[in-house]
Formats: sequence, structure tokens, C-alpha cells
Amino acid sequence: MATIIAADDDPDLRAIVAAVLRRAGHVVTVEEDGAAALARVRQDRPDVLIIDNQMPHMTGLEVRNTLRLDPETANLPIVLASGSLRAEELNDPPSPHDYLVPKPFQSRHLLETVETALATAALRAVRH
Repeated sequence: MATIIAADDDPDLRAIVAAVLRRAGHVVTVEEDGAAALARVRQDRPDVLIIDNQMPHMTGLEVRNTLRLDPETANLPIVLASGSLRAEELNDPPSPHDYLVPKPFQSRHLLETVETALATAALRAVRH
């Protein structure tokens, strides 16, 4: 079980993502814009952040870049969901803690990406 923040400005997609993750046993908090997601991450320190790239107030990429500059959140696994963001854009600057899920996505693909992010983070924690 992991704690996850899921941020998307589409209320239907937010509900679907939360339901899929909760069925998998995760504790999920949802936010509807980038600035709220950033504040929630800083407050709650989740295990994973899932964020849509095209969001009001701050894009997912802007949230990601802000979190990467903070030593407290620099290693947070972030899953960016986007229909337009390319992997090259996500990797500027590069981080091994970033994951891209193209939209539209299958629930299974999102869940597999989250599980990979969690497993990779656990391995890194053991090594350090």
C-alpha cells in the first residue's frame, strides 16, 4: 500500500484514476490543479505523484521541475500523464524518478507504471 496524490483538472478522469488505485490497495488524495498538487505534496509527502501535464495554475511539468529543485522532494517518483508531452521534454533535466504515461491510457498501464515507480524507489532506498 502506498500513499498517492493524483492531480487532474478533469473530474471524471480524477475519479477513475483514484478508483483504480484504491482498488489496488493504495491510499489516494486527489487535487484539481498543479498549484494544489504541489502544496499537497509538500504537506503530505506521498510515495508517488500522478499529475496531468495540462493543468490550471501550474502544468505538471512545472510542478515536476519545482519538486526536483527541493532536496525534500527531489527523489519523489512522479508519473506525468499527457497527450502531448514527449519523453525528451520530460528528461530536461533528466531524472530517474520520472515516468511518462501517454493519454489516453489504459488503467492497467497506469497501475503498472505506478508499481514500477514504487518498486524502483524501494530498490534505491535499500541501496542508500
